Amino acid sequence: MLPIIRNAIPGDIDTIHEILLPYAREELILARTKDDIAQSLHAFYVAAHNSHISGVISYYDYGDRLKEVRSLAVRKSMAKSGIGSLLLKHLISELRALCPEPKIFVLTYSPVFFIKNGFVEVPRETLPEKIWKDCDHCKNRHNCGETALIFENNK
Repeated sequence: MLPIIRNAIPGDIDTIHEILLPYAREELILARTKDDIAQSLHAFYVAAHNSHISGVISYYDYGDRLKEVRSLAVRKSMAKSGIGSLLLKHLISELRALCPEPKIFVLTYSPVFFIKNGFVEVPRETLPEKIWKDCDHCKNRHNCGETALIFENNK
C-alpha cells in the first residue's frame, strides 16, 4: 500500500527530526534542529501510512522561479521502497503549482537517485543563490563532494 503524501503539521516535528538525524550524522544531508523544522514547517511534506511517517522532504524558496529540494529522507528500514521518489514527485508537482516553470535544483551525495527522477547535473556555479546562502558557511566549501542537479523532466 502506497503512503499518502501530505503537508507536515506541528505534531510531526519530532518524527521529522528523528528521520533526518541519522542522515545528518552521516553528513549526507544538512542537520536540521527541531526549531529549524518548526520555522520552515510550511515547506515540509511527509509520507504517511495511517499515522506512521516513513519519509520527509522539504524545499527552500529563493523567490521568483528558483526552488531547492532539501531534507529528503526515508526511514532507514524503508529505504529503496519507492517512498523517496513519491515524495520527490509530489514536491515537484507542488512547486509547479506554486510557480510556472520553476527551476528546481538539489545538491546531493546521491546523484543517481535524482538522475533517475528527471534531474541532470549542472556546475555548482550556476546556482549562486545557494552558494551565497549555505555553501559559503559550510565547513566543506573548499572540498565539497556534493553534485548539483536541476530538474529537466518537463513531462
